[in-house]
Amino acid sequence: MFADTYRFMQLNIKIWLGDEKEHGFLGEGRYRLFREIERTGSLAQAAEKLSLSYRKAWGDVRAVESRLGFQLVNRRRGGSLGGASTLNERGKKLLEAYGRIQSNLHKQAQRQFKQKLEPLLSQKKQKNP
Repeated sequence: MFADTYRFMQLNIKIWLGDEKEHGFLGEGRYRLFREIERTGSLAQAAEKLSLSYRKAWGDVRAVESRLGFQLVNRRRGGSLGGASTLNERGKKLLEAYGRIQSNLHKQAQRQFKQKLEPLLSQKKQKNP
């Protein structure tokens, strides 16, 4: 039975952008937040969709922008027309590139798993001589 469990395994990886001290500031969670901001046009709706408080989401956006040194999100304050948040062109390009890198790395990890680990995991248990 153990020899069959490898079929349900995969090699998982995490990537993030970090500074020179290796402090991460843009990883999967914040990437999803920015993607949701772009999808909904609203920081509040993005936060709600991801089960984040508005304060946490706003802090995450500011933290990433601060570390990068440039804005990713265009903001329009509320009022009678309501507020809006959208990714600017640089933000769209950055997240598109990050997403492509992430996707390519995951595909490569799966290829490596199939080539290097899966053959070892699928071998029948051998008796020690």
